[in-house]
Amino acid sequence: MVLNRRDKEQLVIKLHQEGRTIREIASVAHLSFSDIGFIIRKIDGKDDDVGVETKDMKAKSKSTRALYLFLQGKRPVDVAIELDLPSIEVENMLQEYWVLNGLDELALVYVEVRSHLTLFLRLFHIMKQNKLINKKDIQIILKHAGHDLSSLENKFRQLSNVVLDLEIKR
Repeated sequence: MVLNRRDKEQLVIKLHQEGRTIREIASVAHLSFSDIGFIIRKIDGKDDDVGVETKDMKAKSKSTRALYLFLQGKRPVDVAIELDLPSIEVENMLQEYWVLNGLDELALVYVEVRSHLTLFLRLFHIMKQNKLINKKDIQIILKHAGHDLSSLENKFRQLSNVVLDLEIKR
């Protein structure tokens, strides 16, 4: 399971409160020692370094600050509110963030499915609910999706009619 930045921060806090060493926390949370130290200093109230970082960040452009906020795990709506930016600008900056993190294809797919995002997410949730989010199941779905979907739909209707006829005869 992949954790977002906020989840990792919560995990670090929990492990720190359990008395785990930074090395153990790094192994579990997959974060650098400096990231873990930053989180621990923040919760222990020793975040003097954070004040300097925040002041430096205020001097940066809104674009740079938006990328920094995304890096911290902030949602686009949080970035829009904090930086007082229109949603289209935040959306463009989020896509830039994805590209900078090697998620170029995600940015391209998002542009393609943006107008159908609700349906796309519904498909994802149905697959997840039916536990079809693994490599084998996705390969099977791709194999069948490679065919003409309308012919598969016609085949399904034909088979449904056959089953219905057999049930009536029985």
